[in-house]
Amino acid sequence: MKTFFEKAIKYFEELIVIRAKISEILSKLGNTKDASAIQFKISNYKKWISAMNAAIKNNIQITSKDDIAKIDNIKDKLMFHLSELFDIDTIKEVEKAKQELVEIEKQSVSVNVSVSSGLETRTETTFTIQNSINTKSIIKPTKSTAIAKVKPTKTHSDSTSQSTSKSASHIDTSVLEAQPKILSDEVRPTDLRGGIIYDLRYIHGVGPKNAEKLADMGITLEGLLSEWKSWSSKEPSNSILMPSRMPRPPQYNERQWESFSKDKRFEIQESIFKKKISSETKQLCKIHRSSIVGLKYFNDMLSEKIPRAEIQIAETILKRVAVNMNSKLLVMICGSYRRGRDKSGDIDCLIAHPDIKTKFDLDNSPINILSSFVEVLMNVNFIVDQIDMGMKKFMGFCKLIQKTPTQPNPAIARRLDIRFVPYESYGSAILYFTGSKKFNTNMRSHALQKGYSLNEFGLTKISDNTIIPCFTEETVFKILDYPYKKPEERDI
Repeated sequence: MKTFFEKAIKYFEELIVIRAKISEILSKLGNTKDASAIQFKISNYKKWISAMNAAIKNNIQITSKDDIAKIDNIKDKLMFHLSELFDIDTIKEVEKAKQELVEIEKQSVSVNVSVSSGLETRTETTFTIQNSINTKSIIKPTKSTAIAKVKPTKTHSDSTSQSTSKSASHIDTSVLEAQPKILSDEVRPTDLRGGIIYDLRYIHGVGPKNAEKLADMGITLEGLLSEWKSWSSKEPSNSILMPSRMPRPPQYNERQWESFSKDKRFEIQESIFKKKISSETKQLCKIHRSSIVGLKYFNDMLSEKIPRAEIQIAETILKRVAVNMNSKLLVMICGSYRRGRDKSGDIDCLIAHPDIKTKFDLDNSPINILSSFVEVLMNVNFIVDQIDMGMKKFMGFCKLIQKTPTQPNPAIARRLDIRFVPYESYGSAILYFTGSKKFNTNMRSHALQKGYSLNEFGLTKISDNTIIPCFTEETVFKILDYPYKKPEERDI
């Protein structure tokens, strides 16, 4: 009865796909115990499939439930499932597994992040952020959503501006609180082409040379923002720029798609995105996907800086996720927040693990800890988009989605950088990314006088080019014989 066994194999193959997905989600959430148990089940399914294929090869005929016992080395559990298939023409465990997947997916994206006083509650798949801060007073909507205003340029074009749009306009920087550091020290040129090039550099990933090329193609910041608004509103999927969240391509069924590695799925989604945007847009197709992500959150990113209280909540979330993943994982928020500022332009986060001591350890680690950390943050809806991702650095956007009756979704997207550094460089990295720029310059100059090179990669002895392990900031100050300064004293 070949058809009977083929039907059984189909059910068990489906179970493998479903259980593998559940195991993957549990692993991301740090529930390795249950994930391992599911992997054991999957190994049993594979053995059962082999038994079914052997039965087909041996031409075993199933005319009654008693015939099922003729299968070589049949186990009680397999006997039960095949008897069930014979009686009711289905295996109930498949539907049960589907329901489990639905529930675990709901849990993975609905991790309860609440802010209240009390003790922390931890489970295998959820965690609760608890704090005494009043959320209603923390995140306030910006004035008129603080959208950057755009007004026409009141300048005349010069001889080099013929290839640019005559209707080009520019941002009114007076309403932008979170101006990029690289542009904050520059004055916007008064000529048309120079102004367009300057404005294009507000986009993440667009440097001076690239801005010149774009301007000479007739592309402007205003044109890009307008086209993004138009293109992303045509269909909901256009606004999804993170490959891992893009809908499954219709040419692949669910089983095929799940059989691909994450890298393969990313490659396919990137290729589809490039083809789609190339055929449907005129200006967006000229910039990188990461720059399009910057356009998507352009107003959120530049309209206002991040209030300190909001970063405090973000810090709590980051640390709770780290603890749930691995109790040894270290998290430190640096930048102007650590220096005590009331507002910051972005959230600058460092993570490290005592077992990943050197750059060699990090480069050769069999597990991408940063990637796992980011995936959990995505699953709890904290990270909402990705600009770039590697073994050592994540760049993207996060949101504190805290719903109340009067504020259904008050949060706006905030820039988030997460760097994974070797433990031996953790102290020097904290020092570097805390700043300020002037303080770092002063300390680096002092280090050179002492025969050391100091940067985010570590404290290095110049004479033999060896990195001196510095697990804390205090170690760096002590080795350099430099008076210790508290973070707030470095805000110079």
